[in-house]
Amino acid sequence: MHLLAFIRRAQSNDLSRKRRSEGEADDNEGPLETSQPPEIPGFQIDRMIGEGGFGQVWRAFREPGREPVAIKILHLELVRSNDAMTRFQRELDAIQRLRHHNVVRALDHGTIADGRPYLVLEFLEGPSLRDVLLDRGALPPREVMEILQPLCDALAVAHDAGLVHRDVKPSNVILARDENGKLRPVLLDFGLVKLVDQVGPGLTSSRSMLGTPAAMAPEQMRGQPVDSRTDVYALGLLVYHMLTGQPAFGGAPGVVQSYLQVHGARPRPSSKVDIDPSIDEPVARALAPDPGARFDGTRAFYDALRAVIFPAEEPATEVIVLYVEADPEVIGQATALISRVKMTIALTASDSVLAVAPPSELDISALRAELAILSKAAKGIALGMSRASIGHVVSGEALDVESWAPYPLQQGLWVDDSI
Repeated sequence: MHLLAFIRRAQSNDLSRKRRSEGEADDNEGPLETSQPPEIPGFQIDRMIGEGGFGQVWRAFREPGREPVAIKILHLELVRSNDAMTRFQRELDAIQRLRHHNVVRALDHGTIADGRPYLVLEFLEGPSLRDVLLDRGALPPREVMEILQPLCDALAVAHDAGLVHRDVKPSNVILARDENGKLRPVLLDFGLVKLVDQVGPGLTSSRSMLGTPAAMAPEQMRGQPVDSRTDVYALGLLVYHMLTGQPAFGGAPGVVQSYLQVHGARPRPSSKVDIDPSIDEPVARALAPDPGARFDGTRAFYDALRAVIFPAEEPATEVIVLYVEADPEVIGQATALISRVKMTIALTASDSVLAVAPPSELDISALRAELAILSKAAKGIALGMSRASIGHVVSGEALDVESWAPYPLQQGLWVDDSI
């Protein structure tokens, strides 16, 4: 679709989404009205902790015992909206149906005297992922995976139960702690949840484009059917945001962002931050515009990321190690030699290179002869024995030159007597 046509259609959708009477404004917008604390029997209301186009969230204490809870209440003017009431009921049904450690727990529900329905939810201490990203920016891959794994598991359980969240984004993730102080990412707001096998009334067809535009998959923007792969796309956006500190399609007006999500090139995290470029592939696959090109489920996405972020280490074995210190021109010659004899480069810089190989794969005599010539122009060359694991990355004591060679190196070629 041409960009201008896309913008015109999106602007039309934006106008319809702004109708608060339909109850689909983003729950994370700023306060819309000043309200007196509601009166709910059995609860002491403390203070308002959130408000958006859909409703308010109050901190309260359940009596007796004064257990802290969060109470979510629909806006009064939305009580007559079928869409809003359906959304409210869906959220209750979904979180009662899931019962997962990383999904917010529903404790109670009811209706206030003025007709507003409410949900009583567990009170979660901790910042939202949105606040953490605003404060810290990019997170290291290891921390990203610590947050991602429980979210992927929670969504996989939801998908197995026939539920699609449809609004996974940083503001809907709370980074709480469990009773042992361990990180407990918790997924919120199942108000837009879709029952894949649902029959009967749902949210109206005029509201078929549901979700937060910056976190929506292309099929949501088009009002097409959704499934588990829709949440995979949202997780791809979430991972990109965590790894880089920036939204994947940010830096442009909202309508242009939507166009880029459907038609633009897939963003690469390694182009923004210094991380392994191999991480780009699973993120790009999760963000494929065509659902059929994405991972089938959230666990498959997590496993693909884990494989590149935490590659399985091979067992350490005996290896021949070559270390060269020289100016860049000689390092270039050494690198060409290393490639020709099929050694694996473990470390490289403008003035040094270190490579390893199993002894059985090298012609040591021929290698020594070539290194003797190269050493005349190098600051120093060492050829020795050590131990290392050779896999996606090289690790082990071979990387510590001082552990297997006299260091600092003297000019010329040093060769371990055991070779």
